[in-house]
Amino acid sequence: MNSKRHAFTLIELLVVIAIIALLTAILMPALNIAKQQAGSSVCLMNEKQLVLAWTMYAEDNDYMMCGPMTGITGNPRYDWVGPPRDLVSGDAKTSNFTAEEEIRGIETGTLFPYYKKAKLMNCPTDKRFVRAPTYPGYGGTGGYRTYSLPYHLNAPASALTSRYGSAAGGERLVRITDIKKASSTYIIVEENDNRDYNMDAWAFDPYQFILIDTIAVFHNNVTMFGYADGHSAKKTWEDPRTQRWSNEIRNGSRYPDMAGLSDSDNVDIRWLATHYPRKH
Repeated sequence: MNSKRHAFTLIELLVVIAIIALLTAILMPALNIAKQQAGSSVCLMNEKQLVLAWTMYAEDNDYMMCGPMTGITGNPRYDWVGPPRDLVSGDAKTSNFTAEEEIRGIETGTLFPYYKKAKLMNCPTDKRFVRAPTYPGYGGTGGYRTYSLPYHLNAPASALTSRYGSAAGGERLVRITDIKKASSTYIIVEENDNRDYNMDAWAFDPYQFILIDTIAVFHNNVTMFGYADGHSAKKTWEDPRTQRWSNEIRNGSRYPDMAGLSDSDNVDIRWLATHYPRKH
C-alpha cells in the first residue's frame, strides 16, 4: 500500500489561487450590493420610527411640532436633539467632541423619550463619525446623527428670519395640522454636514431653489426621506450635479452655505421644492 501523500504542484496551487480570486471577483460586487440594500432597509426603518416619534410628541402637545433645532435655542420645544455633552460633566460642547458625546446630546433632546434608542439617528452607511471632519478648523470626529429636520418645521421665528429673511415667517409651520399634503411632504432628511455634526436644522430655500445644506447620498444615487404621514421612501436622483455636490461636501471641497447650489433647472432641486413642508 502506497502511504505517500500527494503534494500540490506549483501549477495546481496557482490554479487554486486563480479560482479563489475569480470567485472573489464574482461574489464581492454581490456582497457589496447586499450590504448596501441592508443599510438602505435599516435607514428607511429608522426614518419611519423617527416620524412616528415626531407624530406622537405632537399628539401629546396640542399637535405642536417639536422644533428642528439642535440645542442652541435654550427652549426645549424647539430642540429635537440636544447639543453634544461631555460624558463626565454633562456640559454642552461646541467643538472637538466624540460620537459618544454627540449621542449623549441626542439623548437629552426633547424627542428622545418617544424613540428611546440613539442608534436610530444613524444610518448604517453614514460613517462620518469614524474620522475627523473635512471642514477646516473642526476637530473631534464627524457627525453621528444622519437625520435632520427642515427649518420651517417650527424653528423659532428668529432662526427663520436669520436664515431666510423676514418673509420666511409666513411659511413657518407650527402644528402638524398645518401640513396639508402629509403623504407627499418629507420631514426627515439625510444630511452630511462636513463639520463635526449636522448643525441646526436642514436649510433649503424652496422659493429661490437654493440648496443651502446638501442632502446626503449614502446609498449610491439614492437618498431616504421620512414623510409626514408616517411612511419612508427612497428618492433616486436624476441630475448628476446633485450627487456631485453631496460628494464635494463629504470630501471637503465644498462647505455648507457656499453659493452655487442654486439651479431651478435641476429636476432634483425642483423635486425638493415641491415636496418641502409648506401650508398649501
